[in-house]
Amino acid sequence: MTLPLFLALGVIGVFGGIASGVLGFGGGVLLFPLLLYLPPLFGAGKLDAQTIAAMVVAQVFFASVVGASAHWRSGRVEPRLAVEAGVISAVTAFIGGIASGRVSEHFLLLLFGVVAMVITGLLLLPGPTAQQERLAASKVRVPKMPLAIFSSIAGVVVGFLGAGNFIFVPLLIYIFKVPTRVAIASSLVIALLNTSAGFLAKLITGQIPLLPTTIVVIGASLGALAGEWSHRRLSPAFLRYIYASMVVIITIRVWITLLGLG
Repeated sequence: MTLPLFLALGVIGVFGGIASGVLGFGGGVLLFPLLLYLPPLFGAGKLDAQTIAAMVVAQVFFASVVGASAHWRSGRVEPRLAVEAGVISAVTAFIGGIASGRVSEHFLLLLFGVVAMVITGLLLLPGPTAQQERLAASKVRVPKMPLAIFSSIAGVVVGFLGAGNFIFVPLLIYIFKVPTRVAIASSLVIALLNTSAGFLAKLITGQIPLLPTTIVVIGASLGALAGEWSHRRLSPAFLRYIYASMVVIITIRVWITLLGLG
C-alpha cells in the first residue's frame, strides 16, 4: 500500500466517523462516494466498487459500535425503540439484500434518488416542539405498529442500497416527534443491528481487504468519538440543519447523475 492511499483512507475514515457520531447514521452514505472519488485525488489510484462496498460495511459496523456506545453511556438511547426498529429492519434488510442482486445499478441509483427526495420532503415538516425536545430517552413513547411498518420499509431500502440508515433520523424526528438527540443516538443502535449480519457475512467469506479496512475503521472509530463529543455541544436545531444540508446536497448530486448532467 502506498503512503498516499494510506493517508487518504485514514482521512476518509475519520470524516465518516465524525458524521456517524454527530448525525447518528453509520456513515456509509458519505463514505462510499468519498472512497470512490477521493483516493485518485490523492494520487492513490481508484478502488473498485466491490472493495469499497466491503470497506463501507466494516466502517459502518465499527463506527456504529463506537458511536452507539458513547451515546448509550450518555443516556440518549431509547432502548425499546432502538432494538425493535433495529431487529425488524435487520430482517427486512436481509430480504432487500437478496433482492438487490436481481436489479440493475440504474434501479438502485433511482431508488436512492427517490428515497433522498422523500427524506428532503420530511425535513420540511415541523420538528419536535421545545417541550418534546426536553424529554429524556426514558420518557419517549413511539407506537409499536407504525414503528414496525416504517422500520420494515426502511430495512428493505437499507438492504437494497447498503447505505440507507440515514433514513431513520428524519423518520424518528419528523414522523414520530422523537427528540433530536434521542433520535440520533437510537439510530446508531439501529444501524449497528441491521448492518452486523452484512459485516459478518463479508468477513467470513473473505470479501473484506484487511489492511485498507483496518485503516478506515481506526480512523472511523476515532472520528465517531470526536463526533459524539461535538454532538453534545451542538443544539438540536443546529443538528437538524446539518442533517438537512447533507441530505439536500446528496439528493442534488444523485439526481444530477440520474439526469445525465454530470
